[in-house]
Amino acid sequence: MRIRSLSAAAVLAVALGAGTLAAAVPASAAPVGCRPTYPYNGAVTTYCSGGTGEHRAVCLYRDGGTTLKNFGAWVPTTSSSTTWCPPASMIGGNVEVRG
Repeated sequence: MRIRSLSAAAVLAVALGAGTLAAAVPASAAPVGCRPTYPYNGAVTTYCSGGTGEHRAVCLYRDGGTTLKNFGAWVPTTSSSTTWCPPASMIGGNVEVRG
């Protein structure tokens, strides 16, 4: 009987310890404070000021009647991503986020 009580106490201690460990892991948040800028004709640069995950620049342009996209590299927050479009056909830009 004493061995059974010890085992139950050990299981309870492990369960409590695991719960404490899980609670200590920080929650993740998507990138925040993201904005596109247009440093020169045909370019889109993006920057996110906080959160976790990654973001990238997206440039939109037209080729005939088709809207196309060029993508910058995925980068962590507080880093910049840049891409380029043909200046005469550029119609805008934005930020994509993940994570």
